[in-house]
Amino acid sequence: VGDTKEVELEGFGTHTVRISNMSTPDECSTEGFSQTACGFVVEFADIVALKRMNPGGAGYSNPYELGHENYGSWEYCELRPYINETIYISLPLELKEVVIDTKVITGHGNQDSNNFTTTDKLYLLSGTEVFARSSDDTAGEFTRQLDYYTVENVTSTTNTNIPTKLYEGTSSKWWLRNPYKFNAGFTIVQYSGYYDYGYASTELYGVSPAFRIG
Repeated sequence: VGDTKEVELEGFGTHTVRISNMSTPDECSTEGFSQTACGFVVEFADIVALKRMNPGGAGYSNPYELGHENYGSWEYCELRPYINETIYISLPLELKEVVIDTKVITGHGNQDSNNFTTTDKLYLLSGTEVFARSSDDTAGEFTRQLDYYTVENVTSTTNTNIPTKLYEGTSSKWWLRNPYKFNAGFTIVQYSGYYDYGYASTELYGVSPAFRIG
């Protein structure tokens, strides 16, 4: 855990990936538990691109329409297919051959009442998977902190033990996948490594996916 390696992404240049988890505790076998922090998890240690979660749009009322709110959560975000198609396709062939499908449980914002379940090749981390405890993550009880952040002693959302993530040499805020449960915004990790919330999905922030190998 913590070991890094450089990979060449077609169209995105060279980026660094990090082993962020290698354990599979018993809770990972619990029905309805997210597999995003279970088994062999690899995370980008830097920023692949700057993108929005969703485009803006007046009259946004359901997850099949485009809008700036978090209705539909991670499942219906514009960023989700971008990560699972554009970025995934850019991975080296030998890496794509070992990336496995992951069951992803994601919390909801104030416009939804249930969590969301998706199956992804690549996914963003949640607040709980980084900070161990995030009261703003409605799916927090269905996932766990990644081994890497446990080793780094990240114990709260105000903890700044998280290494800065860079985009083309400059530190960047980066997206988490869980919406902020009290409004229509999303959550992020700030420049200095602490958790922040309520950000409009139209903002251009860092994309730093994770994936599992099996």
